[in-house]
Amino acid sequence: MIDLKQRRKLFRIILIFIIVMSGLLIPTNHSSAVESTIIGFIIEADQLEGTFKGANLINGETGDQPSRPMLELKFEQTTVKGFKIKKLIKTPNGIVTSIFSSGDTVLLNNLSLSVTNPGEIMTYTPVNGNIGLKNVKLLAHLVTSDYSILPKLNVSFVEGGEVELDSMNVTELIEEKAKLEDILKSQTTQTE
Repeated sequence: MIDLKQRRKLFRIILIFIIVMSGLLIPTNHSSAVESTIIGFIIEADQLEGTFKGANLINGETGDQPSRPMLELKFEQTTVKGFKIKKLIKTPNGIVTSIFSSGDTVLLNNLSLSVTNPGEIMTYTPVNGNIGLKNVKLLAHLVTSDYSILPKLNVSFVEGGEVELDSMNVTELIEEKAKLEDILKSQTTQTE
């Protein structure tokens, strides 16, 4: 019988293996790593709620730039419904998309997202935590979590597609940071 700690470790190893293999097994004709460019991760969610720990303007690395302005979003104890990650890779023959999706509620602890486009921010009053976001769609370049549960994980590959979000400049990111801070203040005021 495998205990919970061993299952988590095994799950992480399997998830890392799947992600690495997805990069190696992309179904394209004549693709070359030298010619390919990683566009980023499109993260989608029908609903995300949890404790928002802040937004900071940082410089981070993307697939094509060593230093780019990003908005680092940090959450604690987050639940996500309708979770999907799309990894876009531009090849000489067009874009190839790896899609990772979960068929159930995803749980993430100490989630950190480094994004160059947070998308349209729509809020609601959450059941758990101090922020609720709906119809989330953002462009991320780094996603980390201390602990995650991704039930019913599905992986698929699609040839073709379009770049869904473009990176924002530093002025636009500062405006988005201010919007998030205003949302957090209004959510906090409503719960008091």
